[in-house]
Amino acid sequence: MEADQPATPSPREGSTDYTQYGITDVPKYTTLTAFGKTKTFAGLYPKEWAFLVVSTINILAAVGLTIYRLVLVVQTDPGSSDFTFTILLLINAGFSAFYVIHGVLRERVYELYALMVAILVVTMYCVLEYAAFNVEGRTDVKLVRMILACILAPPNILLAWFVAKDFGYLEFRIVGASEYLQHLYRQAAIFSCFLKLDLQASISFVILALKEGTDITVLEKVNLGVGIPYTLVWSVLGWFVLRRELKVWAWVFAVAGVVKPTYYLYKVIKVYTVLADDPDSYSNTIVYSLLAAGSIALISWLILMVELIIVYRNFNQGLRERAFEVLAAENTNLLAGRRSRWQ
Repeated sequence: MEADQPATPSPREGSTDYTQYGITDVPKYTTLTAFGKTKTFAGLYPKEWAFLVVSTINILAAVGLTIYRLVLVVQTDPGSSDFTFTILLLINAGFSAFYVIHGVLRERVYELYALMVAILVVTMYCVLEYAAFNVEGRTDVKLVRMILACILAPPNILLAWFVAKDFGYLEFRIVGASEYLQHLYRQAAIFSCFLKLDLQASISFVILALKEGTDITVLEKVNLGVGIPYTLVWSVLGWFVLRRELKVWAWVFAVAGVVKPTYYLYKVIKVYTVLADDPDSYSNTIVYSLLAAGSIALISWLILMVELIIVYRNFNQGLRERAFEVLAAENTNLLAGRRSRWQ
C-alpha cells in the first residue's frame, strides 16, 4: 500500500539516528509522546514562534487583568455576577492557551480555528460585560480589558490563520503519503477538536449557574458538582473511542451525550421563565452570556455528533494501526534500543 511506504524526511527532521557516528548534539524536530508524534520547540519556524509569542502576550494580559478584577470583586462584592464572569474568562483563557500550544506542536489546524473562535468569544464577553452595565458598573479595568481584546484579537487571529495554512508536514510523517489515510486523519482531528470545543462550551455554560457570584443555591451546587465532572468524563470517553476505535462505546458515548443539549435547553427555558416573574433576578451580562454559551454549546454538540458518525464509519480502515499503534510500537522500539545500548 502507498501508506506503508516510508516518508522522506525533511531537512529539518531530526529522526535520523546520528549517534552511531558519534554525533549526539543534533536537535530533534519531532518526538514521540504518549499522545503521538509531536513537534519540538526546536522544530518551530519563525512564523510559529511569532504566533506563540503574540498569543502568550494576549493570554497573559487577559489573565492578569481578570485576576486583578477577581481579587477586587472577592474583596468588595463576592455575591455579584462579576465573580461569575471573571471565572468564565479565566476558563476560556486556559482553553485558549491549550489551543495555542497543542495546536502548534501537534499541527492541529482545527484547534487553531477553535482558538480563533475562542478569541472572538472572549472579546464578545468583554464587550458584553462592559456594555451591559450601567455607568457605575463600567470600571476602568473592564474598559482596558475590552480595548485590549478588540485591539489584540485581529492580529492574533490573522497569525493563527497563516500558521494553520502551512501545516501538513507532521500529518505526512504520521500517516504517510496515502490521500485516503490523510482524509481519515483529518476527520479524526476534526472530531478531536470539537471534543475540546464542546468541553469548553459545556464548562462555560455550567459556570454560568453562578448567577449570584459565590452565593449559590443547593441546585446550582449540584449543577457544578455533577455537570463539570460529567462533561469531563464524557470527553475522555470520546477520546478513547476515537483512539481505540471502540464501536460499542461509541454508542454509549452518543446516548450519554443526549443529556447535554437537554440540559442546555432546560437551563435557557428556566432562565426566561424566572425573568418573566422577576426581571431583576439575572443580570443582563449573565443572560447574554448564557445565550451565547448555550448557542455555541449546542452547535458544537451537533457538529460533534455528525463527526462521530463519520469517524465511526471510518473505523477499521487502517488509521488506528497507522496513526496510533505504529507510533506506540516505534516508541517501544526506541526505548528498547536505548536500553540495549546501556546493557
